[in-house]
Amino acid sequence: MDASVSVKEKLDGVDEEQLSMIVSALHETAARYDQQGMVMVALKMRITADKVLGIKKARESAQAARILGRLNKEKAACSEQADKM
Repeated sequence: MDASVSVKEKLDGVDEEQLSMIVSALHETAARYDQQGMVMVALKMRITADKVLGIKKARESAQAARILGRLNKEKAACSEQADKM
């Protein structure tokens, strides 16, 4: 199983604000591990943070597309009503 799919499945119930907090916490923890000389652990945390950030961006993009789709439908409906007048 692809690791990014596994991360996505585990984050389905988490909202965008929580995803931002997770990314921030992972980066902060990775910085502490770097200071302690635990470079590999820090690297793994940064990779995970990047995956979580990717999921967050994909969600935001999908939400923006839905909003844009609704806006376009509303514009079309308004244009049809204006044409009938």
